[in-house]
Amino acid sequence: MRHCRIIVPITGRDMEQILGEVKDIASSEADIAEWRYDLKGEWKEEAFLSELQQVSETLGGKKLLFTIRTDMQGGRFPFEPSQYFRFVMGAIYSGRIQYVDLEDITPMTDRQQAISASHMNGVKVILSYHDFEKTPPAEQILRKLRSHAISSADILKVAYMPKSPKDVAALLYATAAFKEEDQEKHELITMSMGELGRISRVSGDIFGSDYTFATLGGSSAPGQLPVETVLKILDTLQ
Repeated sequence: MRHCRIIVPITGRDMEQILGEVKDIASSEADIAEWRYDLKGEWKEEAFLSELQQVSETLGGKKLLFTIRTDMQGGRFPFEPSQYFRFVMGAIYSGRIQYVDLEDITPMTDRQQAISASHMNGVKVILSYHDFEKTPPAEQILRKLRSHAISSADILKVAYMPKSPKDVAALLYATAAFKEEDQEKHELITMSMGELGRISRVSGDIFGSDYTFATLGGSSAPGQLPVETVLKILDTLQ
């Protein structure tokens, strides 16, 4: 039985596209759907909870991760902390999600409030960090994971862009080293992005990443592989 769970992003720009993707995910072997809300064409607070309800109900029981990726972290949502926070808190209190992504650039007071509210509402928090330019040395990756670990988040996520195989190896080493150091206190999502980093998306069971991202249609980050391919490789490596 595989342990690395597969997350598939919902990347549609309008509700018709979004719900079409959700139906495909509902009938797939993915474990979790990630609604990349920042990729939606319009963000209307008055319509948000109704739209979230539609997505949740159409998933047919699959778990839902809510993510707003800001432009500071490679997404499309303008980094405006108060609006970002309202959407995140609305999702947490909606009763429709099981996971929420919280960027580590979120102001500390907002971060602590979101984590506390998530835990009171049975939502797991993914504290995330992305660097689309480079990969630092392994020790710096470890420092980032350690700083996330003291936040009370449930799942620690880091993603870096490699420029050489050595960068991919640094990410994988840091993942395995932190997993051993942390003694299973947190789940991890770590990845090396782009074509060069694809091996990191299918080696979680070996190095310690508990989740990976795959596609059914549009991808939400460079280097994502189709669900069928990821499943075959994960099964082969077991």
